[in-house]
Amino acid sequence: MRRGAGEAGQASVETVAIAPLVGLLLVALAVALAAHRAGEAAGQAAHAAGLAAMQGRDPREAAREAVPGLDADRLTVRVDGARIAVRVRAAGPRALVAPFDAERTVVARRAEN
Repeated sequence: MRRGAGEAGQASVETVAIAPLVGLLLVALAVALAAHRAGEAAGQAAHAAGLAAMQGRDPREAAREAVPGLDADRLTVRVDGARIAVRVRAAGPRALVAPFDAERTVVARRAEN
């Protein structure tokens, strides 16, 4: 069986038409993964910082140690008394991922004996 010239051309047109949609889907998936990783890293760092503060250790150092693969410039730790806020910038092009930066806050008070 021989295909008509129109059928072969139709497949090319369909491929070209769907390529931008596939690209957009891949970008959306990459942004979603970056947002998820930022949230997880912020949660781990905040948890470690809170435990460190309750033990009398440096919460900033503990937060950085909790996420060793994270660039130092993407992690911000603010300590205000017992309140510790950890912010992690999502990885990727800032124009796409900036809304997905993650911040987690913990309140760490030492137990009174």
